[in-house]
Amino acid sequence: MSQTKAEHTRAELRSIRDTVESIGVAIILAFVLRAFWIEAFVIPTGSMAPRLMGQHWQVQCPVCGYEYAYGLPKEERGVLGRRTAHVPEGATCPNCGYRFADSDRRLYFDNGDRVLVMKYLYRLREPRPWDVVVFKNPQNNRENYIKRLIGLPGETIEIVGGNVFVGASRHGPFRIRRKPARVQEAMWQVVYDNDYQPDGRKLPAGRAPAWWPPQSGRWGPPDCGGRRFRYRGGEPGRLALDTREVTFLPRYGYNRDGNSRRDWDEAKDVCTDLRLSFTFVPKDASARAAAVLSAYGHWFRGELCADGAVALAYHGPAASGMPGWRPWVAGRVAPLRAGCGVDVALVHVDFAVQLWVDGRKVLEAPEGEYPLSYDSLKRLMLGPERVDRPDVQVEASGGPADLLHLQVMRDVYYTTPTIDAGEVDWASVGRDRQEYLRSRGLSPNGGGRIPGWATTGHPIVLAEHRDEPDLAEFFVLGDNSPQSLDGRSWTTVAPTLRLTDARGGPVYQFGTVPRYNLIGKAVFVYWPAGYHLAGQPLLPIVPNVGKMRLIR
Repeated sequence: MSQTKAEHTRAELRSIRDTVESIGVAIILAFVLRAFWIEAFVIPTGSMAPRLMGQHWQVQCPVCGYEYAYGLPKEERGVLGRRTAHVPEGATCPNCGYRFADSDRRLYFDNGDRVLVMKYLYRLREPRPWDVVVFKNPQNNRENYIKRLIGLPGETIEIVGGNVFVGASRHGPFRIRRKPARVQEAMWQVVYDNDYQPDGRKLPAGRAPAWWPPQSGRWGPPDCGGRRFRYRGGEPGRLALDTREVTFLPRYGYNRDGNSRRDWDEAKDVCTDLRLSFTFVPKDASARAAAVLSAYGHWFRGELCADGAVALAYHGPAASGMPGWRPWVAGRVAPLRAGCGVDVALVHVDFAVQLWVDGRKVLEAPEGEYPLSYDSLKRLMLGPERVDRPDVQVEASGGPADLLHLQVMRDVYYTTPTIDAGEVDWASVGRDRQEYLRSRGLSPNGGGRIPGWATTGHPIVLAEHRDEPDLAEFFVLGDNSPQSLDGRSWTTVAPTLRLTDARGGPVYQFGTVPRYNLIGKAVFVYWPAGYHLAGQPLLPIVPNVGKMRLIR
């Protein structure tokens, strides 16, 4: 018995020792991974919202029911005081435009997203456009920033009409920088979703977006609370999106008052890169449905017939004298079954027009026939003409059909801010950089205001530094363009930043991130903004597993 007890004691000791060793190895591996491969970061601000969020309120609109995030003002970040100290004044629903009131209480507080970053990935492969990267802030190397990579060494970058253009030199030729499909899918954000019907009785003066069918016998009364439109067949019937003029400005529910910083009459920043989608339920084989979008006076139309025929067409501006729709490209999909719905989407983005059916791209406009160009868009942005808002329409013809789940989404629109001399920390800017700013029109005494880096008419040329690759320059932007402190407006230099090369020549230019400041690529949100314990609205300590996601 004594021998058996001794063996049992030794077995327990071995088990304890194995457990301790396992824990020790796990800790060592964690530190090794953190140091050499993967590290966790907390998103501090909302510059990448709504994809990646800092501390924010999660708000449910009391008028339409749409849920959206509203970021904490800068002065309140990191503070978890009384609930009344965090009333989200100025929060504006991106779907219906309702502004949050103190009496509304459909909200709770969330910390920022936590992400995993693959360190040293860019030692194995080159950074790619549209990567979400973490880097040392060139203005303050003690801070880590997260932005979207837009420009690579050797490229010339210019923002025109909310789009990114890239050229081989300052004088072009320029081509639009298109996003990969997965990145584009992640960057869509709501303009209006008809499934979230606003209660007009609760809205202030001014209408929210809404679908308005013409007063025609072709349409039956909408049902499902206005979410389903019934087309009776016969003559073509049309649904038009009736909007307020601010609907297509680059506004964000995440920002105070939606951040519509300019009056409509002064606005050039009109979002025309849109996705119009709906579910089409044909009642017989002759039913047809079409989506129509316009951009800067040019019209695009995608059509799906219940017999499987699909087509894209184009109509030029009224001044062009074009008599009607010009067919672009046609094709076929599998015939639709009567009474069964299919998802249809017309996409106009990055100088491309596409028709999607059930999540699959079935048609795309011919590359050489797209009517806009870098030059024509730039003339429009720099000219005196007002930019009209897009028209958004859905058409039905032929046999009877139902249309439901109508939704309009927009792409990220990169704005073009200016730099004011009063915003420059002149004390932290070296003498050579002060001279550079003076040469551009800024001075500590005389003031001045200049266009931001890489904005329309002011492209930025990113140096390669082939002799010293670590000095190569990158350009980054935040997805929350109106409130992102990024390469467009940097005017301060961190003391530890290398300002000269081996020969003493200046190497760093404002607005860029040197290669040696790159930390890695953000790949996964491992701890999204979380759930709350009962009675604890300010402690989101339970992770929302459903929002764990890859970062696109």
